[in-house]
Amino acid sequence: MNPDIKCTSVDGLLTLLAIRGIGPRAAERLAKRFATLGEVRDASPQQLARSLSKFATGETWEDRVWERAYSRTRRIIEKAHQHSVRVLAASDQGYPSWLREIPDRPPVIYVKGTLPVGRRFVACIGTREPSLFGDRVTRRIALLLAERGWSIVSGLALGVDAVAHEAALAAHGHTVAVLANGLESVYPKRNASLAARILDSGGAWLSESSFGTPAIPHNLIRRDRLQSGMSAGTIVMQTGLRGGSMHTVRFTLLQGRKLFAPVPRGRHAEEEKSKGVLALTQRCGADLGNLLEAQGEYRRLLEEVYRDKPPAIPLNGHQDYSALVGHLNDALTVESESREALAVSNPSLF
Repeated sequence: MNPDIKCTSVDGLLTLLAIRGIGPRAAERLAKRFATLGEVRDASPQQLARSLSKFATGETWEDRVWERAYSRTRRIIEKAHQHSVRVLAASDQGYPSWLREIPDRPPVIYVKGTLPVGRRFVACIGTREPSLFGDRVTRRIALLLAERGWSIVSGLALGVDAVAHEAALAAHGHTVAVLANGLESVYPKRNASLAARILDSGGAWLSESSFGTPAIPHNLIRRDRLQSGMSAGTIVMQTGLRGGSMHTVRFTLLQGRKLFAPVPRGRHAEEEKSKGVLALTQRCGADLGNLLEAQGEYRRLLEEVYRDKPPAIPLNGHQDYSALVGHLNDALTVESESREALAVSNPSLF
């Protein structure tokens, strides 16, 4: 291992992450305190204890451990080259700027395809089994935003995610599929053709998971925070009171990002899968917290920040779509101070 490797570089962060006992947050703390891997390796237990919440045994820091970790890093870099994947550190220019701001950002991400520089990203999410209403509003809204230069961010799942990606492609716009697995494969396999078309159209796949990582439930939930985290706002097209979409809703609010939801009317409002968006646009405070069974910092956020107003901005029809675009454009100019006031860095929630 070259001791002069900068801790904030891709090689440096991957090497730190390959050492047992060092997770993403610890790796970032070490990179902030020490300039090079050599400095970390030679640091005293007392110096390391300031960056690591639970200091590992001295055996962790033996030369053989460092060599093994660096070897793993080189294998990852080689595999990335084989699969035409870029590995980006949080300090790299190509790392999404919105994502860089969240409290639990990934130290490194994997990107396949083209990821534009800038902040014009919006997350479009929802149920895997949308009704006619969910399908229709997803197509209309995602198409409108893609035509106006917004990159549509979603999770490549069946249902609303796939419809949002398809709408972006139909508009000849940009779209990003955020995956929970390593980028040598696609999950779910049923959307492999869609995933290929996203790349062919100039879009991108993005993941925080290294090669060989499966899309297990825990990784899918953590993936949800990336969709909201790299976006100016999240539009939850249709969802019930439970399900994966509500994880992204929670992350959106904890990250201090804007949340929108199209409001179903008539018979569409009677559908079970519409209850989530109705709650998010009509209920607030402890009442909403109880309904969603919110806990910890999420519950506190609902009870304090959203005590007197619903957390989601309602979209009651076509007449609200221009306002939606306006809200998103406004988010591009808002000072980070207002977002940081809402962002919560409680790892137990994630």
